Amino acid sequence: MNSNLRYLILLLFISSCGIMHNVPLSQKPNSFVKPNISNSFVDQNGNFYPDNWRKTYGNPPQNGKREAYSLMKIATDRGIVDELNGFEVKKLKELKEHVKSKKRIFIFVHGFNATNQEVNESYGYIQKLIKINAKEDEIIRFYWDGLSITNPFAGVKVWFTATSFSQMAGEFGLRRVLNAISNKDVYIISHSRGASVVLSALSKPSFNEKFVKEIKEVHKVDVEKASSLLENQNRITCIMLAPAIGLIDFKSNEMGNDSFCSFSPQIKKIHITTNNTDKMLKKFFGFLADKLTPTDLGYKDDVYNELIKHYSCIDKTDFSGMESHAFNQYIRNPKFKTMLKANGIALK
Repeated sequence: MNSNLRYLILLLFISSCGIMHNVPLSQKPNSFVKPNISNSFVDQNGNFYPDNWRKTYGNPPQNGKREAYSLMKIATDRGIVDELNGFEVKKLKELKEHVKSKKRIFIFVHGFNATNQEVNESYGYIQKLIKINAKEDEIIRFYWDGLSITNPFAGVKVWFTATSFSQMAGEFGLRRVLNAISNKDVYIISHSRGASVVLSALSKPSFNEKFVKEIKEVHKVDVEKASSLLENQNRITCIMLAPAIGLIDFKSNEMGNDSFCSFSPQIKKIHITTNNTDKMLKKFFGFLADKLTPTDLGYKDDVYNELIKHYSCIDKTDFSGMESHAFNQYIRNPKFKTMLKANGIALK
């Protein structure tokens, strides 16, 4: 056994605790805030938290790595699946009606290992930065179970779990939000692993057979029955800050085919950042690169250079020189304002 592998095993062993599920603080997490803010919060499988969720579904487990907090599994065990599904249908219909008269939709998507407090602070900063028309624009604050840690050694273990959570949040959560929107200019601003949430909403993500079987048998969620992205004549621009994804996230493994996936014509632009001094992305790209899902799109130019051979909609802005991976630092970098302006988003 080489020294790098021994280190990885030791790191995983000492990080066996201190991992918490990212759950809502509010008992009405999927709600509307006047005049133009919508909150959308999904669990580890992309199901929307219902009103008074804690009373019905109980407190989340103390160890988010070892124990799931799956609304669908709990609903199945308690015989209330129809209630959970009914709530989701109702809320999505309300969202569709709520944004019907709006012209622009801004959707914010956080990354992994992010507490509600940190996410809300970053979302609030972006809201204050962008010039918003309360009557014509809507802001959707999207939250998913990217887990969070209290043990500083648990970061790697969080990553292993959050990779699949991000895909489920996108395919079952964010995609249904997008399907409730039609004929709008949609701007999705994501950070870190939030890029996986976005890509999983826009195209079918690749899951391994073991995961598909487990999620169906244990959590009662059939990945193969996920609704496709509807062609709703939206015009979608994605701004991905520090995207913790790689080439594999743009590929499909359906029927053994390892080709690049195709995007809906609704996708007008994917504007990413690259940063060869981002310590978090660099750490993952180091000796752990072969053990973890790739994060090198936000770190290496050659990944971007490969993607532009297949996609004309991809652009980049270089943030190299900034060492932080934090959401609140990327959005405070002056280059973020440049990205917003380049995509036709006016600032206050």
